[in-house]
Amino acid sequence: MESAVDERLDLQSAATQLGVHYQTAYRWVRSGRLRAEMVDGRYLISPAEIIKLDKSRRTPKTPPAPRVARLDHAAERMYEALVAGNEAAATKAARGLTSEGAPIVDLIEQVLVPPLHQIGRQWHDGELSIWAEHRATAIVERILGELALNPRGRRRGTAVVAALSGDFHTLPTTMAAVALRSDNWQVHHLSADLPPEQLLDFCATYEVDLAVITVTHSDVQPAANATAVKLRTAGTPTIVGGSGQTLYDLLEGARSATV
Repeated sequence: MESAVDERLDLQSAATQLGVHYQTAYRWVRSGRLRAEMVDGRYLISPAEIIKLDKSRRTPKTPPAPRVARLDHAAERMYEALVAGNEAAATKAARGLTSEGAPIVDLIEQVLVPPLHQIGRQWHDGELSIWAEHRATAIVERILGELALNPRGRRRGTAVVAALSGDFHTLPTTMAAVALRSDNWQVHHLSADLPPEQLLDFCATYEVDLAVITVTHSDVQPAANATAVKLRTAGTPTIVGGSGQTLYDLLEGARSATV
């Protein structure tokens, strides 16, 4: 027992090893950050505890994700950049948020989608030209292509994402693919305007754990629903998107569908 005590360091020696002032080490002991034992009126610290604390101090801390107010403000700036066609400013804003720790799904749902909806409404009301809406969409596509990297780690499964014939909007399929990849899915992105039989053939050819069909036109909804029934009958869990659904809903549904 005595030799074990002798291996421990007093507080001044521990502070020296940690490269801090004695009072700093003392505050860490008092707060519990540095575990120590009082022996004969002195604090004694195990070398293992010193190594543990030193490693913790040297490990980079993940910054907290931006707060809602920050994201709301970023959405306003994103709208201004997209309407102006200022791709550099839009990309810089998106990069900044992801570097601050914003999950890619939060970036899409809270910073990119609201401006796109506003621009879409303004085009519908005749306040903006169709080219302004197309340009904004293309900028967002390129932003997502740059920022959406496949995360490391074990995959949840393999998913396929597509929109069916008559649905020409590629951005919803891109957003769905990016969201699933961020949640550790291997994703086959088949984009838009895909004939239903081709999606069925793909799922019969490849091992697919989940199919996702995005829908932006109500006219395509019946075909999407019918295709989903066929896929489920063949054993492929399938999610059909639609108005009012979010990427958060998609991720929750994807996890539930493959449990």
